Amino acid sequence: MESAWKRRLRGMIYAPLLVLGIISQPVPIWAGGLRCSVGEVVINNLKIGQTYSLKALANLPLVLTNTSDRPVHILVDALVPDSSELRVEARPIPNACWASAAPDSFDLGPRETKSVEMLLSIPDDETLFGRKFQVTFWSHTMAQAGDLLAYGINTRVIFSIDQVRDTTSVVPSGDLSLSLTPAAMTLDGIVPGREYRLEDLLHDPLVVRNTSNRPLSVELRALNPLQSATELTPGYADLLDAATVKFTSAHFTLKPGEQATVTGTVLFSKIGSSAGKKYMCVVAAEVVDLPVRTQIYSRIYAHIE
Repeated sequence: MESAWKRRLRGMIYAPLLVLGIISQPVPIWAGGLRCSVGEVVINNLKIGQTYSLKALANLPLVLTNTSDRPVHILVDALVPDSSELRVEARPIPNACWASAAPDSFDLGPRETKSVEMLLSIPDDETLFGRKFQVTFWSHTMAQAGDLLAYGINTRVIFSIDQVRDTTSVVPSGDLSLSLTPAAMTLDGIVPGREYRLEDLLHDPLVVRNTSNRPLSVELRALNPLQSATELTPGYADLLDAATVKFTSAHFTLKPGEQATVTGTVLFSKIGSSAGKKYMCVVAAEVVDLPVRTQIYSRIYAHIE
C-alpha cells in the first residue's frame, strides 16, 4: 500500500514567487553523535490547500550525519514550538500534522549520512491568508540498550501564507548553489567615530561563490537578527542600531564557478556609549533572478574598544 507521504508527494502542486532564506550556523549543528545541515529556514507566500517539499521546491533536503562510531536509529518528528521559541512574529502551527518528514524513521551506520525530505501541508482555509507560522523538525536518536543519553537537533521552519489562492500550474525551482564564507566573522578593536574597511578588519575575506552551472544575480544586504529570523548571540547587541554597514557593490552577477570578495565599510557612531560593547548583525547574499529566491547568511561580530 502506498504510504501517506508518497500520496502527498504524488499530488503536489507548487506556488510561484516564493522567497526562501537559509540561515547558516557559525559552526556545524551538532548534538552528541548527530549532525544536521539546516538550522533555520524562512519561506514566504505559500498557498493554502497545497503541499510543499522543501527538497523539490528549493533543493533543500535535511541532511543528517551519524558522527559516532556505532549505528543509531533516527526519528524525525514535526513539533509545535513553544512560545519562547517563536521568531519574527510567527505563531506556532495549529497542528503538528501540517508538517512531516520522509522518511521519518531510519537507521544510520557509523559516519553514514542520509537526506530527509521536509514537507509542509497547508489546509485549504482562507482564514489563513497573510498569517505566519513556525514549526520545528526534531531529529533525534533512539536510546539503545545500555545508553544513558539520546541526542536531538532542532530545525526551525518559518513560513507565511499568501493573501490569495494559487492560480497557476507553474512549478517554481530554486538553486541553493551559492556559498558565503566564512559563516562568522569578528571585527576586533573598533573605535567609535572611525570608518573601517571590512577587508582590512577580516583575517579571512568574506567570499561569495557561484557553485551552480548557470549565472546567478546576487544581492548583498546587512540585516539585523530579527530580519534574518535568527537571534542575537547572548551578550551581543544589534550592530545595525549602532553602526552603518555599506557594501562597495551590493548587486552583481557571478558566472558558474566565479567568486567575488565582499568589500565595504563599517562606521560606529560616536553618539551614545558603545565603548566596551559587543555587537552582531547578519550579511545576506541573495539569489534574485530565480522564481524561488534563496539567501545564504554569514554573521558579523564586532568588539568595541
